[in-house]
Amino acid sequence: MKLVVATVVLSLVICPLAYSQRPIVTQDELKQALVNSAKTRKENLDQVRSFFSSEAAVKALKSANIDSKRLDKAVSTMNSEELAKLAATTRHIESDFAAGSLTNEQITYILIALATAVIVLILVH
Repeated sequence: MKLVVATVVLSLVICPLAYSQRPIVTQDELKQALVNSAKTRKENLDQVRSFFSSEAAVKALKSANIDSKRLDKAVSTMNSEELAKLAATTRHIESDFAAGSLTNEQITYILIALATAVIVLILVH
């Protein structure tokens, strides 16, 4: 009987200690989170690059004397949070334009403002 009690008490002490030393995040979970983060960043980068390479964007950037290569370089160096916000903004603008709620002139002004904001943001960092 003493052996059973000792075994139960010992298991109650050892189990929590062993459990508390287990990693909170496994290597597989960490690896998957990194893969997901890289995938999301690539999708956002592709979205922004696609937006700024559209015919309307190219015309607007040229009219404002904004170098598209410099803009692309600036976009590439944005952190993931800034890039995600910019990608969401460009998606919203594209959907508004497709729905007819923005004119070509409005889209031109928006493109110039976004491009200028990206370059200024990168210069400030």
